[in-house]
Amino acid sequence: MSTRSIVLDSLATQRTLIERVIASAVPLLLGAGISLPYGVKYGYVAAVLLLPVWVSILPRYRGARLYVILGVAAVVSGFVLTGFAAADHAISSSLLLDNTIIMLGLVSGTGALLWSRHIVGAPMSAVWFGAGMVAAIPLGSGIDSDNPWRFGISLPITVLLLALAWKWKSRPLEIVFILVVGGISSLNDARSGSAMLLMSAALVAWQLRPKAAGRRGSTVRTLLGFVVLGSAVYTIAQAVILGGLLGERTQERTQAQIDTSGSLILGGRPEAAATTSLISENPFGYGSGTLATLSDILVAKTGMSSIGYLPNNGYVENYMFGVGFEVHSVLGDLWIRFGLIGAAFTVLLLVLTFRTIADMLARRAASALVVWLAVRMIWNVLFSPIGTSVPLIMLFLAVGLLPAKESPLPSGPPDLPKRSKRRITS
Repeated sequence: MSTRSIVLDSLATQRTLIERVIASAVPLLLGAGISLPYGVKYGYVAAVLLLPVWVSILPRYRGARLYVILGVAAVVSGFVLTGFAAADHAISSSLLLDNTIIMLGLVSGTGALLWSRHIVGAPMSAVWFGAGMVAAIPLGSGIDSDNPWRFGISLPITVLLLALAWKWKSRPLEIVFILVVGGISSLNDARSGSAMLLMSAALVAWQLRPKAAGRRGSTVRTLLGFVVLGSAVYTIAQAVILGGLLGERTQERTQAQIDTSGSLILGGRPEAAATTSLISENPFGYGSGTLATLSDILVAKTGMSSIGYLPNNGYVENYMFGVGFEVHSVLGDLWIRFGLIGAAFTVLLLVLTFRTIADMLARRAASALVVWLAVRMIWNVLFSPIGTSVPLIMLFLAVGLLPAKESPLPSGPPDLPKRSKRRITS
């Protein structure tokens, strides 16, 4: 071998190793979510710096380019709507900046994680992301709450354990991890969290059933089964809670929410009624830097009162409208802050989620982590704030988006270069 070939091989090996190190560090930083001033996070900075490399990866995954385009367009829409709202609303430049960073951080973080998946494989990217989340547990506010498992520990532990089981390619271990975490969650008043884990365990186990020779699962039939299973889990979980099997406190809180609105979901998430009223009042959105007026608050309260909720308790004024608009729903938050483009962005999230989970389940290729993240995505879109939902949205899209062309899902890192040849798993 010539000296030139040896040098080229050495440089190629060093470049590959450097890429792997960076591709491991990025999900670690994004998972940790450590903040700089003005809501910027170290992970977002790294993602923006890597823009030239992850932009070239987007065409490899279905819907990735449209996702980025809509995300950037939503930011512009938020600015425009804020400008129009300035005629009769107070405007906050710091709020505008915060919401802009949330959206750009979500888009750039997803792109950087897709690049990490391209370099080290989806399971390993998820492991590093989960490790970052676990490392940051002591820094989160949830650890100091009255229920640290529910608000600060359960999500990081779930991500890391399921990512490790995926990396180790162990279905039984996936089910064991889900059931253990779900059991702990059910004993710590995490009703929705334990129900989502139960549904995920059922879907993972369902993929282990005997397969008919020469028959591939139907994507449409799988999607319908997914919906039916969700309904069954909701019904069973509600019956278990009301039966007192998860404790008297959980039973009393659940019964009170049902008595309030006639539905556990509406009783537990009365913000949905406020969202409906606000969007009905102004379907074009309010702007990412717009502060709510007294009229807006009254519109929201009227909607909440219509389902039997008593909104004059300080929660509406202090949490939902203390600084801008917060309606405890990714769909509502993005629609109100970024208008119709924000709503379209959220619809795309749902389309990508259902497409991914239906396709993977039909092929029996869905890991427990991807299944659980898909279930969480649907829940978060409907019932969780955008601010706390960003990490799991990024992770799901990064490890779950389907390849643009039919090809095996990435299961591990690429091989180191041999001689002058360089192979990368995509």
